[in-house]
Amino acid sequence: MELQRQPEQARRAPQIPERPALAESLVRVVADTYAIAFQTQSFHWNVRGPQFAALHRLFEEQYGELTSSVDELAERVRALGQLAPTSLREIMNFTTIPLDHGAPSARAMVEILLQANELVARGTRHVADLAEQAGDAVTHDMLVARTAAHEKAAWMLRATLEE
Repeated sequence: MELQRQPEQARRAPQIPERPALAESLVRVVADTYAIAFQTQSFHWNVRGPQFAALHRLFEEQYGELTSSVDELAERVRALGQLAPTSLREIMNFTTIPLDHGAPSARAMVEILLQANELVARGTRHVADLAEQAGDAVTHDMLVARTAAHEKAAWMLRATLEE
């Protein structure tokens, strides 16, 4: 039995008028995720002090999760018909995460990453709302999951600061 061929237009994904704007907002999420992944890995490499072992492991878990998620986010940008960032300069231009912290104390590292995760969670929540308004359930669901991941990371970091 031979499958009937559909016209080219019928085979294409349904067009969402807000796709370009949504993809541009998602590029910012990619840049923020990439930036916070790098910052977390840098702190993993450079943490020192009495909490070294625990923070070294925590930072490694967090940057591993972030690194996996940035790939998924960038692929969603491509699925929306736009290019993902193509250079570190582009990442730097799009990110809202401050990156020039050097190698601060362990406590300052935790505080910096806590603030960054809270900032990214706000951004992912905003873009999730845009995706929902655009009727893009795939992007919406992906960003709801990213918001939850950043909120969990923030909670874990906040808990390490408690006395």
